[in-house]
Amino acid sequence: MLMALALTSSAINGVPALSPHTGLLSTSGADPLRHFRAEIIRSAFGPELPPEDVHRRVVSWSSAAAPNTLRAIASDLKIVAAYQAAQYRPTLPILPIDLYLLVSERAREGIKKSSIDRLVASMARLHQLLDLPSPVDENLRWKLKEIRKADTRPKGQARGLRLKGDVADIHADQAAPISLIGLLASIPEDPAGLRDRALLSAGYDAGLRRSEVVRIKVEHIERQPSGEASLFLPRSKTDQEGEGARVWLSRRTVAHADAWLGLAELTEGYVFRPLSYRVGVSGHLSEGTVSKILKTRLQAYLEQLVSTGEIAADTATAVVAATSAHSLRVGCDQDLFAAGVDLGAIMQGLRWTSPKQPLAYARHLAPSTSLLAQIMRRIG
Repeated sequence: MLMALALTSSAINGVPALSPHTGLLSTSGADPLRHFRAEIIRSAFGPELPPEDVHRRVVSWSSAAAPNTLRAIASDLKIVAAYQAAQYRPTLPILPIDLYLLVSERAREGIKKSSIDRLVASMARLHQLLDLPSPVDENLRWKLKEIRKADTRPKGQARGLRLKGDVADIHADQAAPISLIGLLASIPEDPAGLRDRALLSAGYDAGLRRSEVVRIKVEHIERQPSGEASLFLPRSKTDQEGEGARVWLSRRTVAHADAWLGLAELTEGYVFRPLSYRVGVSGHLSEGTVSKILKTRLQAYLEQLVSTGEIAADTATAVVAATSAHSLRVGCDQDLFAAGVDLGAIMQGLRWTSPKQPLAYARHLAPSTSLLAQIMRRIG
């Protein structure tokens, strides 16, 4: 009835290929890991063959590393290559004094401290892999501390899109205008609307990362007699070995998903696909599309609120600017904290291996909406 819905993603095995011209990870190439390894080895040895143990170490590490790690190191290597080329030097090794000067230069340019820390960590990792002298000395460590102390900018974080918004009592209060409930109700009943409503609702319920939500398959959804469902996630950012996890989907999400699946006549394969007849490589929406969908739908909804005088125009602009695909995961985390869920249960449910990030998200809860505020109101 609907279409052969397909996707335009060109990553291979989760890792984009290296461009032979820039050394950056790109979206073409038959063997991305091989190109990536060659780029690393060329940066230090040029046309010469590396020692056998070094080559074996690079192969083993790159095969085990997460795709995001490879992308980050490729990006940092390009920065160092440009700096070294300006000094007429090979890319690697980079001396501690040169890395110190590069770090200082980037700090003066206003580069965030987290990006600078990552650059240094990438270089330390590459030098260790290639059996080169460490590029990090005490002077550089002190410089990094100086940069962290001077850079007082708050760490960027997506604005959480909470189910009921910033309400005082998450259990009893009606939804605020800026809320996931309000957004879902505003989305039209056309094919794209049915798909997008199901996608956003599922992303919130399970705190899904964008890489997880676009890879949901029909056969991963196990419906329960209650009208809810169990969703199987075969792999995630913190599950590189593919052990899988099961997460919960609400009756709201199951109803939205069924409406979309019924219209699209999908009985197997990826749930969230482009509205296109073109045949793509992966068959699902690209990860970047999730943010575009959320921002577009949210902007349209907030414009309605502005027109009725419920919110100010500058508020709408700020909310859209601060929103990304991760806002669904942040909002889920914040709602769980506001509802009094234990940190351990939140970590398990949202598939975190460290308490650092969920606690960081919770710190951005509006004070009046926190569990502590709810308890203090009862005391007072």
